[in-house]
Amino acid sequence: MPTTWTPPPRIPPDAAAWSPVLSLGSALDRYLFENPWPLIGALVLGAGVAFTLLNRRGRVGAAIACVALALLVSLGAWLAARGVTTDRERVRDLTVSLVNAAARVDESALLTMLADDLTLYLKVGAISGDTSMDRAMTIQQARRSLGGLYKLREWRVSGNDVVATGTHATATLSITVVAEVYAIPHRSEWRVDWRREADGTWRAFAIELLSMPGIREP
Repeated sequence: MPTTWTPPPRIPPDAAAWSPVLSLGSALDRYLFENPWPLIGALVLGAGVAFTLLNRRGRVGAAIACVALALLVSLGAWLAARGVTTDRERVRDLTVSLVNAAARVDESALLTMLADDLTLYLKVGAISGDTSMDRAMTIQQARRSLGGLYKLREWRVSGNDVVATGTHATATLSITVVAEVYAIPHRSEWRVDWRREADGTWRAFAIELLSMPGIREP
């Protein structure tokens, strides 16, 4: 195993040429399937304006038709959001599950979510050397630290932002933890790179500690 590791790009090279399409697809996913409320609000507002203008002109039938159409499309958007889980949503949930599994030192869950070629990189300031860890070493580290002296009493994930490109996804998140031995919350920033395997399962293949307040960068 190499002694140093360069984090993979957020968008694989073969997907870079499709970035405009990916951006459009991400926007459609975000506002149609993940959060349809801005679209629904715009439709309702537009229907209200159209109803007012048409009703003033005596076109009551057309005004009612606009409202009915807006309500129908809004219902369709809401049902679509309820029925479709996007890659971003799936990876976001998986990232939270990964944090929970690590915090509880649930080794069986970690084995199902971590790819065989996982690399963990913990270099921030002077807290560690440049040596990266593979999957076995990562689970061993979790067992030794989170299952020992630094066993966690509570933890929370925030800022879980995900960029998905079809077969790869990157989650950037903040984790706030409180160890049983200490009563002070401790926050850190992480990046988790996910890959969709041949069987359709998403697995984390790279994890990087990005920052830890109080640790000076070199």
